[in-house]
Amino acid sequence: MSLEIQEGGPEIQSISDFKKGYVYFLNNFQNIVGSFLQFLSTGLTEANKREILSFRKTLDQELDKSQKKIKEIIFNLDEKHLYAQVRKDYSRYFSRFIEDHNRDDFIQFHLIYEMLRYFYIETKEGWEKLKTSVLNNQFTDLEFQKNGLLNYRILPALEKLNSLEILLKRMSYILQIDNPNSLNEFKPTKPKYRDKGTYRLSAVFEEALYDKPKELEPEDTGIEYQAEEVIKNHKEKSKDNWKSIKEKVKSSGELNYIQAYGKYTWNSDQHYFFRYEIDKYQAEKALFKNAISLDSHLGADEQVLRSELIRSMTSIEKKSKSGDDFELEYQNFLKQFFTFCENIILMNMMLPTQFKYVFLFHLGPSHFYMIAKKFLMEVNTGYVHARGNDGKKVIRVIPGEYVKKHVIDYWNEVILPNVGEEKNNLALLKKIAELIEEKYKEISKLAIQNYDALDPEIKASKPRETIFRENMNEWMGAANLIVFKRFVKNKSF
Repeated sequence: MSLEIQEGGPEIQSISDFKKGYVYFLNNFQNIVGSFLQFLSTGLTEANKREILSFRKTLDQELDKSQKKIKEIIFNLDEKHLYAQVRKDYSRYFSRFIEDHNRDDFIQFHLIYEMLRYFYIETKEGWEKLKTSVLNNQFTDLEFQKNGLLNYRILPALEKLNSLEILLKRMSYILQIDNPNSLNEFKPTKPKYRDKGTYRLSAVFEEALYDKPKELEPEDTGIEYQAEEVIKNHKEKSKDNWKSIKEKVKSSGELNYIQAYGKYTWNSDQHYFFRYEIDKYQAEKALFKNAISLDSHLGADEQVLRSELIRSMTSIEKKSKSGDDFELEYQNFLKQFFTFCENIILMNMMLPTQFKYVFLFHLGPSHFYMIAKKFLMEVNTGYVHARGNDGKKVIRVIPGEYVKKHVIDYWNEVILPNVGEEKNNLALLKKIAELIEEKYKEISKLAIQNYDALDPEIKASKPRETIFRENMNEWMGAANLIVFKRFVKNKSF
């Protein structure tokens, strides 16, 4: 352990803001952000505005992000919200329930640690970026650079974040989190509970914190907690890490992901997160400039859903249209097609209409995209026909990343505005899952009947599991399988 960490006195002095509570520290940070925003809106000369023009957008984004995150944490730190969260998450920390205030304190302490840790990781990076931008920019007004931006605003914020870092290190020591890189990476932390531990803010101010002997045999909590940052990181399976993704977002001027979370960990996991690749989206968007036709039929109305009728419809070639016309037509098609997908899913699952939006919310944008993609391919629509780079060949493609982007738009414009507090109703989610499981059992029986009806020679030619795997999409429905994988726990596929 470093000398800096072992020296309790200077550490405790540096986190003195927290002696008045977490909210006191957050309010102080909020005051720095608010003062900065006011300075940018009323305190700049025209010359100052020109000098920060190159990084003004980044500046505004970071300040806005810090402000929103602080408000969110303060809201979640409210006693009634925090207590409810502890109750909800108890089973994620302990395998059996024991009425014990110290266990509640432990869970609450870790939840707060995770909130502050996420805030620190993302906010520190943003403010360091601002500092670098100011230092690297060529200012004619050095007083504005040194005091107006750095000494009076950016450095005080970084100083606050340094004190938060020390607090988090002391909290992690109390929680006995073994990962030394927990303050630098989006990865879940696993605390260890000890009956004799003190899990309150006051514990971080103990002078001899690092000298106290560790009690033997901690109880392994079997924790499964996933903080917001963990969920986002879980979805990044490509070479891009979170930092490079944010750089892409900055250059594109819009978010390339959605976090359609609820209030609790059970409705804030990876199923409620979705993103698209900006580079691929831009490449697919460019296809419309060379488009010669689209497959933009919906296939059938809500009463006619047979694939044979859908596949019989043909695309209409429209050579006179511009690239913008084709793109607008495709966007309108997607909106209608998403509604088409909703109706088929609800009908297949036999779900009451009043469950529509809460069901779709819990289905999540990722699974909804998979279903939409299946339908597009199954009914032979959604293809863009465009001239290749040589001007001779014609390519035919479903622009996957483009569709993903519009699934996100659809979620923001249609799904989220139409789902209210019922998204946080666990009993309602369980009811929906029960209805879907009943449908799963019903369709599974039909699949078994289909297998039993096969010619004996076919049954003898391959193992039973292989035959089911080869025919599962046909017997149970490809879209149905996606829904079952999301909601049914004990599946046979």
